[in-house]
Amino acid sequence: MDLSFVDEAATRRAALVQRRKRLGYLVPATITLAWLIGLTVFGLWPRVLDNWAAFLTMVVGSFVAGSTPQGGGAVAFPVFTKGLGISAEVARVFSLCIQTIGMGSAALVILIRRVPVDGFALRLGIPSALVGFFLGIHMLSDTTRPFWPSLLPGAYLKVAFTLLIMTTATIVWLGSRVPVREVRSRIRPAGPRQGALLVAATFIGGVASSQLGSGADVFFFLVAAVLLGLEPRVGVPTSVIIMASVSAAGLAYLGLVHGMLNVGVQGDQVISIGGHLLATPLNAGRNDLLGLWLAGTLAACWTAPLGAAFAAAVSNRVLVGFVAALALLEVITTILFLPQLRTDPGLTAFAVASAVVMMVALWLGDRYRHRIAGTVLDGRASLGRDEVEAVPEYADRTERGSRQ
Repeated sequence: MDLSFVDEAATRRAALVQRRKRLGYLVPATITLAWLIGLTVFGLWPRVLDNWAAFLTMVVGSFVAGSTPQGGGAVAFPVFTKGLGISAEVARVFSLCIQTIGMGSAALVILIRRVPVDGFALRLGIPSALVGFFLGIHMLSDTTRPFWPSLLPGAYLKVAFTLLIMTTATIVWLGSRVPVREVRSRIRPAGPRQGALLVAATFIGGVASSQLGSGADVFFFLVAAVLLGLEPRVGVPTSVIIMASVSAAGLAYLGLVHGMLNVGVQGDQVISIGGHLLATPLNAGRNDLLGLWLAGTLAACWTAPLGAAFAAAVSNRVLVGFVAALALLEVITTILFLPQLRTDPGLTAFAVASAVVMMVALWLGDRYRHRIAGTVLDGRASLGRDEVEAVPEYADRTERGSRQ
């Protein structure tokens, strides 16, 4: 029997994969070209060079955004607020703007390379997250002040962000500790109950994004991974597309419509925002949102797609270790660089109580997830090889046992 057509099909498929990879590189290349032209034409190079720290931050931040269920804000927000002394409101808007570039690039690469995503989650999650974002912006922000600061205390926002990251890492790590588990490449059944859970999670995530610059991706991943059993290699790219959509809305609405990217700088002071002169000038090093954004753009457009490629190539176990390491670093830096956590009893109590509540909720969600989500396992059904994941030690023991 002539099987040459099989080899031909494999060759064509390999060529198609390589062509999609090359097309993926066009996204950051196009952004880089526009960036270079824009900086040169408008004479913005000095502002970019003055904000070099944003570039270094986003080298790591955007890789994280593309490879994990945590946006670039997972790095930018804590580095800016705890390390560089930038206000939470500026860090929030920066996170949204830079994620539009980084996660937007990663999302385009995901679609071009046809990385598996869950369409049901995208159809419900994106509109719900956008509604939550816009409601959160207007109900929880002081729209009379520059950059619309949150009505919630800044220190509490920083702690809440750390707890959010810690919770994500915890559920991913706990899932990896199960010797053998079913993994799902799509949410099923995709019924009313599963839809309601996704809508609720992304709505809350949208509200969180309006205050922290990140959250829609994290809350989606919490529900998708814990309750609905979606495997990380599908859940992560799906979360990237959801957060990229929210970020793009944030850049358009806050950065462009309300002019937060239109920052007028004179010397070392910000003298206007959105074309309106400030009664009291602000320090340019901490409030030049346009300079910060442009400085981080080059790193974001390249490292986020690389992160997406990394997430698609590695095993779930490697991805889990990466997420857990980032969360541990976030907790350590919060303890070290947030002095209020050690001097404000109310903040300390909030951190401890919130951590306990989150851990209990995760335990209950994991224990009763089939009942909550309405996903029932059929013990009589056989699972394909791609639907079962075992830790290496368990797989080795099973293979030795079968040989004996």
